[in-house]
Amino acid sequence: MTNLPIPIQILLAATVLIAAGTDIRKREIPNWLTFGAILAGLVAHPALSGWAGLKLSVVGFLVAALIFLPLFALRFLGGGDVKLMGAIGALAGTDGLLVVFLLDALLAGLAAVVLIVVRGRVRQTLRNIGTGLRSITKGRAPHQDNPEMEAGSERSLGMPRGVTIALATLLLLFGMH
Repeated sequence: MTNLPIPIQILLAATVLIAAGTDIRKREIPNWLTFGAILAGLVAHPALSGWAGLKLSVVGFLVAALIFLPLFALRFLGGGDVKLMGAIGALAGTDGLLVVFLLDALLAGLAAVVLIVVRGRVRQTLRNIGTGLRSITKGRAPHQDNPEMEAGSERSLGMPRGVTIALATLLLLFGMH
């Protein structure tokens, strides 16, 4: 459970559920959803909690940008995933965002391992890890040496991260005590 106001919890749950659904169906998270949720957080928090609410929303959004924009620049995450995390930051604040970040990392990691094994891509994944590490030590983004490592590439693992982000957010809202 979280101590966010009920209207914020409802908005946050609706946002991530819609994002997960569109990510599964279309492999994208729409801008109207993420930008709308960011704006809603920036408006609703001050309306419900004054300046403290505005600070919670702005700082949460900025922390999301600091964490996820570099991952987007390296093409580890798609733009919709980054904007969704920005919306979560604006709605849940920094503490909520960091919990979602950690839970999502665990859930996405588990899902990736399952997909790698089920799709028979263990050897290719190990090669990709080696390529990625070599690229980073050379100061290059991994996708520059192996296009398969770009989030959105047709040859990538193709996991809709909106789903794991939604599950992590729902755990924040309803599953944690």
